[in-house]
Amino acid sequence: MSLNLVSEHLLAANGLSHQDLFSILGQLTERRLDYGDLYFQSSYHESWVLEDSIIKDGSYNIDQGVGVRAVSGEKTGFAYADQISLAALEQSAQAARTIVRDTGDGRVKTLG
Repeated sequence: MSLNLVSEHLLAANGLSHQDLFSILGQLTERRLDYGDLYFQSSYHESWVLEDSIIKDGSYNIDQGVGVRAVSGEKTGFAYADQISLAALEQSAQAARTIVRDTGDGRVKTLG
């Protein structure tokens, strides 16, 4: 999947920008972490039940969410939200960094 496609379907569709992601990663550095990352997931499921060539049932489901990982020394904090929004990212980042102590060197690396 290309970065443009991911940006369109996961970020833009949920009112987020690349700058929002950098901001969240920046918030993680407030606790002097060694490492922090964001994990996005999105899945689409569609199913049909046929009986004698007649559709008896059908379903369509979309699951998406975002996880935040914060690592400081030997401690790791994880948090997850089942929606992709700036508020959910901020809450998850707060929860993940609260789990770990101020033992890192304060450098969270961003890719890109």
